[in-house]
Amino acid sequence: MIPHLASVLDAFERSGKLNVRADEIRGAMPGVSPEGLRKALYRQQTRGRIVRLSRGAEHWLIVPLQHAIAGAPPLEAWLDHYLRKTLETPYYVGLLSAAETYGASPYAVMVTQVMVPHKRRPITVGRHEVVFHTRAGLEQMPTRWHESADGRFRVSTPELTALDLIQREVIVGGIDRVQQVLRALWVHCTPAGFAQALDAVQTLPLAQRLGACLAMDNQPELTASVQHWLHGKPLRLVSLESDIDPDEHAPFSINTDFKVRMLANRAGANT
Repeated sequence: MIPHLASVLDAFERSGKLNVRADEIRGAMPGVSPEGLRKALYRQQTRGRIVRLSRGAEHWLIVPLQHAIAGAPPLEAWLDHYLRKTLETPYYVGLLSAAETYGASPYAVMVTQVMVPHKRRPITVGRHEVVFHTRAGLEQMPTRWHESADGRFRVSTPELTALDLIQREVIVGGIDRVQQVLRALWVHCTPAGFAQALDAVQTLPLAQRLGACLAMDNQPELTASVQHWLHGKPLRLVSLESDIDPDEHAPFSINTDFKVRMLANRAGANT
């Protein structure tokens, strides 16, 4: 007797398996025709029992009853499995989403921001919207596991998170928003962590901007670690934020330690 798909899904869930591939489902339902399986999957998808993670990937996500309203279990239950195992792509959760895992985001993060080596379209899984940003040299970037009772995924270290936020301040709401997040993130950062992240990123203007942000927030130990990393390297004058136009008649200050131009009303700027 051929088991119903609903029974097969229940059995997978009871064994703790929420991420299933189409070939695993076929293996559990021998004798079912491809068309019959397609229709059964569609019915279960319509009922909200399963979610297909993206078109073309035969990766189905079982939705336990307690997560039915959200339309999918938490990210920890499936994100790593989908990206690393199904798509075989390196990744890490970054930017504001990473800051949120450290309790350092004062804003509700509406989407999950994930760094990948190549462009990918965003995906929506239940109420979860995942957007992808490209990061050169991703596999060399320092990351760690973020773990919960539901599973785990890779996340940028606090220090790499800070660098990514400064580098991509435009897409996360501007430098003022970034600075608010950074003030809550510094407590998680260490001089050794910044040395590791700066060695991986290897971008002098970004290191200069990081140093200026640390100096403005009166973080002497962390500031000194960035100064040490920059020592002996050729520095040119850079702007703290990307939309500063040095030709406009606005009052500017220069952080002379890091050669960073900023608006004069930035707290802690030195001239």
